[in-house]
Amino acid sequence: MLLAAAAGSLGAQEREGAISFWPEAVPAAIHAQVDGVAALETVRELSRFHRVQGSPGFAAAAEHVRGKLLAAGLADAAVERLPADGKTRYAHFRSYYGWSPVSAALEEVAPRPRTLASFPELPVALADYSQDADVTAELVDVGAGTSATDYEGKSVSGRIVLADGPLPAVHRSACEERGAAGFLSAYPNQKSAWWGDDRDLIRWGHLSPYRLQNRFAFMVSKRQAEELRARLTAGEKIILRARVRAKMAPASYDVVSATIPGTDRAVEEVVLTAHLCHQSAGANDNASGSAAILEVARALQAGIAKGALPRPRRTIRFLWLPEIAGSQAYLIRHPEIAERLAAGIHMDMVGGLLATTRATLHVSRSAESLPHAVNEIARAFLEEVTAASARYAERGGDSHRGFVWPPGSREPLLADMRPLEMGSDHQVFEDSSFGVPMVYFHDWPDVTIHTNKDLPENLDPTKLGRVAYMGAGIAWTLAALPDAEAPRLVLLVAANARERIARASLRRTGADGDLFEREAVASGIETLRSIAALWPGAAEAARAEEARLREIAPRPAPASSPRDARVPARTAEVRGPIDVYYYEYFAEVLGPGAPAPDPTLARRENGEVLAFEALNLADGKRTVSEIRDILTGRYGPVPLPEVAEYFELLAKAKAVRLR
Repeated sequence: MLLAAAAGSLGAQEREGAISFWPEAVPAAIHAQVDGVAALETVRELSRFHRVQGSPGFAAAAEHVRGKLLAAGLADAAVERLPADGKTRYAHFRSYYGWSPVSAALEEVAPRPRTLASFPELPVALADYSQDADVTAELVDVGAGTSATDYEGKSVSGRIVLADGPLPAVHRSACEERGAAGFLSAYPNQKSAWWGDDRDLIRWGHLSPYRLQNRFAFMVSKRQAEELRARLTAGEKIILRARVRAKMAPASYDVVSATIPGTDRAVEEVVLTAHLCHQSAGANDNASGSAAILEVARALQAGIAKGALPRPRRTIRFLWLPEIAGSQAYLIRHPEIAERLAAGIHMDMVGGLLATTRATLHVSRSAESLPHAVNEIARAFLEEVTAASARYAERGGDSHRGFVWPPGSREPLLADMRPLEMGSDHQVFEDSSFGVPMVYFHDWPDVTIHTNKDLPENLDPTKLGRVAYMGAGIAWTLAALPDAEAPRLVLLVAANARERIARASLRRTGADGDLFEREAVASGIETLRSIAALWPGAAEAARAEEARLREIAPRPAPASSPRDARVPARTAEVRGPIDVYYYEYFAEVLGPGAPAPDPTLARRENGEVLAFEALNLADGKRTVSEIRDILTGRYGPVPLPEVAEYFELLAKAKAVRLR
């Protein structure tokens, strides 16, 4: 009765694209609690903090989130501080140092006295991990500033250089090797089809978070760099003064956590994550994801408090973390929590207006090495919102039914669902060391990412509300779907598995033809088993559908090429992804003098995903050839020598053992 009442005017016949595995009143009750306007206000609040990992700004933002959670009724909201001191290790990963910036100014002294950049007035003006300086010196153009040829015939010792290469490499070449006092940069750290169109974007830059000998770097726009470069080329002598008050020092990775406790603490948990870090304003990246999961927490807690929703069986855990490094630290420090996490949602950039940011919303599926029902649950909610929003945009009517939050946009949701993509905290959770299947909500490409123009006015309360509703619906399904309703989810998963198998059958060409179908069947079976594990009452229905899928699986064809029978197994020392921002595992293990490894597998299109999945599949049971077959069947043809080469590199770096 309470659920029916919560649905209000949205009866079972009124909502668009009903979710097949829920009585209609449940999604309606969730929808009634979500507020996209409130989410945008949270974005505005968080945007005021310069949220660099291990900085006072991040710590203040974390406390702000904790306060909002407590006000929303999540009584266990807390901030946990994990060491970030340049020494503490979280498995193989070595933590960064913290950074405390106070002020900075870059001035032209002569021939045109003026201020070129200042911090904190423009937060991105000062590159992260810059340190104290007060230097008046001549400006020298060194091009990219990363190779010896860039410095031929130029004296840079004690001077300030203009260089557009990757910042840590410029610092090493210009400052550490040649004695430059510091540098200016317009390095484009994110490239897309539109990355060079706006010549006034100032991009967020980073020196190494490990090198206490860092000097300073100021970030300038493409227009500013071009003008300075043209003046230098014309023979002008430009004198600059750089003043910086900032220090690298031991600090902490601050992780905000809160839960909606379930009725059965003995079962698995559901997790929602967002990275709280990034520059100010950092509105879409990632105040938006942080605000969206906070809105999920607030809405679900409000629904429970009002009696519109029952308390879920499984606990729902919310985490706001420093990106990737914080997730690695948290999961290593809390293996008992990692072990309980059944599946989850990661949100990173979810509110951008298409006309401004050029970004489409993508929902990436979990890793192919971790097939799970969370993918089909996410697909169902995504299809509901896209269908309802399109109907409303075309026909008008009730804006609530169209998932519109005035004064937000009224346009259809432009979104898709796609395979695994890398780039944020979900790849830590999905690493086989932790094995948490995650769907990943993200806008891409966003032309404002990591720039001074990633501002709250580029965001849309309607889109934030839609994303928060979908996140809440997915989380609530994982946490609270009754066993009696789960057989409907089995039918949905089975239908989608057969659709994937049918598409795979169209690719039956060449020696690998049967792998596409075979792996589509295997993925469907693993997904059905994830339902049986979460909802035992649906196990019989899941087994019946599994049997039907097995009937259409092709028989393995005889191997037509040599096989690699070596079996890779992960070492205990390497837990979590090999790649963590700024941390160069291969360089540390193989030695700084060793050439940077560039495996052929990683150079392929989608190579980062293939390398991640290959390591995930190294379970000590599968052979190199079997791993190659899974990668081929689920992603596309991959040559065996490339997979073998990658595992040989991992073995050399002591990340796996090959037997």
